[in-house]
Amino acid sequence: MNWYSKRVLNSQTITTPKMRFSYLLHIILSFLLCYIFNSCTSPKQNGRSETYIGGEIVNPNTNYVILSKGNKENDTILLDDDNRFMYKIENLEEGIYFIRHNPENQIVLIEKGDSILLRLNTLEFDESLVFTGDGARKNNFLVDTYLQNEIERNKLRRSELGLSPSYFKRHQDSLLQQKLKAYDKLIDTYELSALTKKIAQASIVYDYYTRHELYFHRRYGVGGLDAAQDLPSTFFDFRESINFNDEDLKRLYAYNRYLNYYFRNSSLIDYTSKFPNQLGKTGSTTYKLNLIDSMVQNPYIKNNLLRRVTANFLLESNDDNDSNAVLDHYLSVSSNKKSQKELKKLHKDVSKLRPNNKIPEQSLITAKGETIKLSSLFEKPITALYFWSMDRKDHFVKSHNKASYLSTIYPNIDFIAINTDDEQTKNWLKTIKRHHYNLGKEYEFKHPKCASEELVLYNRNKVILVDKEGKIINSKADLFSSKLEKQLLKYSRLANLENNKKLLSN
Repeated sequence: MNWYSKRVLNSQTITTPKMRFSYLLHIILSFLLCYIFNSCTSPKQNGRSETYIGGEIVNPNTNYVILSKGNKENDTILLDDDNRFMYKIENLEEGIYFIRHNPENQIVLIEKGDSILLRLNTLEFDESLVFTGDGARKNNFLVDTYLQNEIERNKLRRSELGLSPSYFKRHQDSLLQQKLKAYDKLIDTYELSALTKKIAQASIVYDYYTRHELYFHRRYGVGGLDAAQDLPSTFFDFRESINFNDEDLKRLYAYNRYLNYYFRNSSLIDYTSKFPNQLGKTGSTTYKLNLIDSMVQNPYIKNNLLRRVTANFLLESNDDNDSNAVLDHYLSVSSNKKSQKELKKLHKDVSKLRPNNKIPEQSLITAKGETIKLSSLFEKPITALYFWSMDRKDHFVKSHNKASYLSTIYPNIDFIAINTDDEQTKNWLKTIKRHHYNLGKEYEFKHPKCASEELVLYNRNKVILVDKEGKIINSKADLFSSKLEKQLLKYSRLANLENNKKLLSN
């Protein structure tokens, strides 16, 4: 059985063991949808002009979902008492939309006359998501393709990037052919629009293209351009067919991922060749911004690419002068005022987190319900702040286990856990008590959105190390990085030396 035949191209087929428990409910919901719309035929066959989207959220994080289409106005849809919703879309612009249920996003392809019902469990977001109703088959295909691509990319990163170029190419070509056969079966079996066919095929081929860019970057990163000289001459032939301004694909994950990797590789090669004596991240980033500006005309695609490149640089940069140079160049080529404002603020927030600066003050809620200041926690020579959210159970369990382990090795370092969820105090308290965490080391932000921005919490594994006075030692540590323990040992020794000096002086 191939990777797609599990669904048998049937929107009511349950595809994984995790979904089987809801089989009966899916049938009931499907019949309900058919009853509402009087038919389960395709939109073209029933001639329906109205378009609907609805569904059920199991274990909801909020009492609403948000439907949006790129930078356009969002529609907030409230859940009823049974955590279900139904929404009629007026003046539909066909294409890819985003369904957001904090903190997750999911694309959904909506066309005129669709009546799409979705069901998902927030505890297993991607794995539990399934569509029923008119318009379901194409969206189930996109979900299946996305999940399979994720599995294969993870395997690629673990073991396949070290393969020889010829073997890598043959293996990826074989995987591509399997997916294209499933795509051919889909379009041969069902009457689908030209837009659906285009997006479904693009979700396959652009992920295939991305793997080639990943493979090249791995070889380039390890051994420089010379290490990539043995690539087959046809390795990047597909680049000739890339449309960098595809309006239909501008919100497709696979398409945007590919463009990001393409410009990363292309700018590195060009910049290294043209400026061999001026190698540096600031210059190469500026070059990349120029390359995007010259090759992409679609405003939505261009601004998203420019924003991502600049944001990544600002987050990684350790020098304000370099950050200023890249930000100024970004502002000269970007036309998105909202993104410009966001990146200006990001630059200021990152600058405040440089070593020796005082960490921005934040209000915290204790397990007793009291409000305290972050600065009141800094009692030991070093405090390690780490952050977690209830929407990722596997992450917060691993984070607490790692922090507990490190605290036994470094007793002079205080490990403080801070929850970043919005308006989840009751659930937060239930969670930390159920897991028997040390309530004296558990806090949540009183104003999570503001705090997350000021502390630049864009990386889930981020750790901020501060001294007893609240001065930042390192604002970019990673809880699961192999470097962290070396850093902790170094900082711990320095703290001990400083403490011994004070004792001797007294």
